[in-house]
Amino acid sequence: MKRIVVLVCVLVLVSCSSTKTKDNSTDLYKVLISSEYGGGSFQFYEIITEQKEFNMMLGDDELKKLIKPTDIQTANFILLNLGEKSSGGYSVEVVKVEELSDKIMVTVKEIAPQSGQLAATVMTNPYTVVKINSKKPIEIK
Repeated sequence: MKRIVVLVCVLVLVSCSSTKTKDNSTDLYKVLISSEYGGGSFQFYEIITEQKEFNMMLGDDELKKLIKPTDIQTANFILLNLGEKSSGGYSVEVVKVEELSDKIMVTVKEIAPQSGQLAATVMTNPYTVVKINSKKPIEIK
């Protein structure tokens, strides 16, 4: 009986590790805002790397709560804009961000309402703003 108790204790101690592996992919980027309303009237993806473009972001009431004026020195930003849509249920989502030796690869997915799904019959302008914690060039696919 003592052997079983000792064996269980040893197994518990061995299985509890003090080191944890960390997934750095979430440290590489952060979705700052994603909304069905407030985007532009046409579809485009813009990579924001310049101070003057960044200053326009600092003028937005929602974004200025989420970013610091010095962020442009260590990060780039992406504006993913789907354009005007005739109903709700549309969005754009970051699927994957991968850091390569020479660039950052960002995979995005456009989400549309499923057929048969109820969606608001109102004009929407979905968009997402993403902060990339790197100054490497960005490629969107």
